[in-house]
Amino acid sequence: HVRKSLDYIIGPLRAAHWEFEPTSTEPIDLEIAAFCEHVFFESINWDQALRNILKYKIAGFSLLEQTDAVEDISAAKFPNHPGGGQGIVITGLHHRPAWTVERWHQSSVNPLMIEGVTQHIIGSDGEQSGFRRIDADRLIRFTENQDGANFEGMATLRSAYGPWKMKIALQVIESIKHERQGVGTPTIRLPENAIDEDIDVAQTILSEMRAHQKGYLILPHGYEFTWESTSQGDNTAISEAIERANRDISVNVNAGFMMLGLTGKMGSYALATSQQGSFEISLESDARFICSTMNRGSDGWSPVERLVRLNYGDAVQVPKMVALNLPTRDWSKVLPVINQLAITGVIQPDDELEAFTRRVLRIPEADLSTTRRWRRGIESAFAQLDAVTLEDEGLNATEAIE
Repeated sequence: HVRKSLDYIIGPLRAAHWEFEPTSTEPIDLEIAAFCEHVFFESINWDQALRNILKYKIAGFSLLEQTDAVEDISAAKFPNHPGGGQGIVITGLHHRPAWTVERWHQSSVNPLMIEGVTQHIIGSDGEQSGFRRIDADRLIRFTENQDGANFEGMATLRSAYGPWKMKIALQVIESIKHERQGVGTPTIRLPENAIDEDIDVAQTILSEMRAHQKGYLILPHGYEFTWESTSQGDNTAISEAIERANRDISVNVNAGFMMLGLTGKMGSYALATSQQGSFEISLESDARFICSTMNRGSDGWSPVERLVRLNYGDAVQVPKMVALNLPTRDWSKVLPVINQLAITGVIQPDDELEAFTRRVLRIPEADLSTTRRWRRGIESAFAQLDAVTLEDEGLNATEAIE
C-alpha cells in the first residue's frame, strides 16, 4: 500500500506530456524549444531521470549530477544553431542516492543554497571507496518542503511511517491470532480414574489425527480447556484497524478516495469526487515544482538556461519546461463544453484550439498537406456562392471561401 500510494503520484507525472514552451513564434525561439526537447527528452532517458527526480518523495530530496559533451546534431533540424552540425548536449542526469550524501556544504552567499555535497563512495571494481565532493554547479537538487537550510527536506513518505508501523504490528498480532485460535486442537477427555493404558490409547489416537505429533491436548477428568480473551467475541476489530491504516497511507498522498468501496462497504461517489480535487491540486503542484527547478534551479543555476546559453549564446530567450495533459482532468466532460461554446459563438475554433484538443486526446497532429476541408458549414457556404461571380473573379470555390 505504501508503494502503491507513491505510484498514485509518480505514475501520472510519468504519463504526462513534457515539453518546452517557446517564448514566441519566431523561428529562432521555436528552434531553441525544439532543441531543448531533443536534448532532454530524446538524447537521454527522461523517464528514468524523472523517476530519480521523484525519489524526493521517499528521501525528502534527490540529487542529479549533469554531464554534457560536444556531439553531432542535425543541421537540417536546427539550422540556426551556430555549431554547424555540432552542439553541446546533456549526456546524462546521473542519480546520486540520498544515502550516499555525507555532508552538505552551505553557500556563503545564500544560506538557502549549497556550494556542493560530499558523497561517500562505497567502492567497486571501477572506483575506490572514499569521499568525493561534487560542486553545486553540476548538481540539480530537488528538496521537498525545504525549511530554511534544511536541505534534506520533509519527505512525503515520512508522514506515512506512523500508519505503516501500526499496520505491521497489527498484522503480526492478527497472524498470531490466526495461528493460535484459527487452527483447531484435537481434545480427548479421559474417563474417571483413567489408567496408563487409557492414556497411551488416547495419545495414539490423537497422534494419528495430526501431522504434528505434539499438536493435541489431554484433559484429565474434571478439567476443562477454553480460549479466553479480555472481551467477548472478536471485538478487537484487527482487520478494520489494518484497513484504517491502509486508508491513512493513501490519505497521506491525498488519494484516500482510492480506498473507497474496497472493504466491502459502499463508497460515496460525491465524497470521492471532492477528495480527488485535492489530489489533482497536489499532483499539479509536484509538476510545477519539477519544472520550476529545471527552469530556475535550486542553487544559483538553471539546467535549461545553461544549455541554451552554451549553444545559442546570451542574446536569445530561454524556453520553459512544462508538464501538460496530466491524467487528472476528465476531458470527456471538458471537451463537450468547448464544443458547445464553439457552437454558440462564445469562442472561435482556430488552429491553436485544434492543436490543443489533439494533444489532450493524444491523437496525431494535423497534417495540413492531407487536411480535408469539408467540414460542417462548408457545404452550405458552397451552396450560397454565385458560380458566375466565381468565374468572373477567376476563383475556385475553395479560394472563395477562404
